[in-house]
Amino acid sequence: MQWKPIDIEDKESLTHFFASHKILVSDLTFTNLYLWHYARHISWAILNDCLVIKTQYPNENPFIFYPIHKQNDLNCKKQTLLQLQEICKAKGLTFSIHSLSRVDKEELESLLPDTFDFIYREDRSDYIYSTSELIELKGKKYHKKKTHLNRFVERYAFTYEALGSENLNELIATYQSWFGKISDTASDGLRNEYVGIIESLKQFSRLDFKGGILRVEGKIIAFSFGEPLNNDTAVIHIEKADIEYQGAYQAINREFLAHEWSAYPFVNREEDLGIEGLRKAKQSYQPLFLQEKFDAVLKA
Repeated sequence: MQWKPIDIEDKESLTHFFASHKILVSDLTFTNLYLWHYARHISWAILNDCLVIKTQYPNENPFIFYPIHKQNDLNCKKQTLLQLQEICKAKGLTFSIHSLSRVDKEELESLLPDTFDFIYREDRSDYIYSTSELIELKGKKYHKKKTHLNRFVERYAFTYEALGSENLNELIATYQSWFGKISDTASDGLRNEYVGIIESLKQFSRLDFKGGILRVEGKIIAFSFGEPLNNDTAVIHIEKADIEYQGAYQAINREFLAHEWSAYPFVNREEDLGIEGLRKAKQSYQPLFLQEKFDAVLKA
């Protein structure tokens, strides 16, 4: 098989496959793949008319995402999976599939019964929220969030604007400045995220995401970007704010959704990666449910 490292030129090819299905997991958007391909090796191939995406972290076994066929031909998917198993076996590699939705997991079990062990990945499961609830923040369960937001609104005369060619370079320079203050102590994860954000912003005109910016006294103090995941769900990839402005995170979350994503009933705010602080933050926004993800590993 000829695996092609992912590149901005591949956007149209991959997006055609994603658009043919109701994608449920945040991993399978071109922006997400492009954002993180600086942190790990991501490549793709077409086999039996199926799109197969492969990921490999340094010094680890590669894994794939569940194959996508534009007409959802199950026989093509089955043949693809069988061939990939043989390729891995010949190379002495463990064959595994990551970030399976429950729908894909059940389909895989029916295609190749008693072939895989499945591992539920709570740390990789996506948090799904009501868009209208996150915009309105009504009721007791959102009391703390609404309090932080109200303090921000009372304290700062802020403005919201959509990301575009006229403010893109300013945002890049602002985020470079923010990261420069922590670069000496930043983890590898934060460094990889920083590179991915900067490079994705530089390709803004060619990618499909929307962005939003908050300003206070003309200064950028928060930004976010995301894109449609499917016809009823938007996915938020990145949200950053200057923590010197109390309530800035609550404000950019509310304003970005209200201005750009109010037509989508649901919003996917991705996973918590098993990081306790991130888990508490995501749970504090009262998710409707977790979009469960599973890993499938070939039985010994």
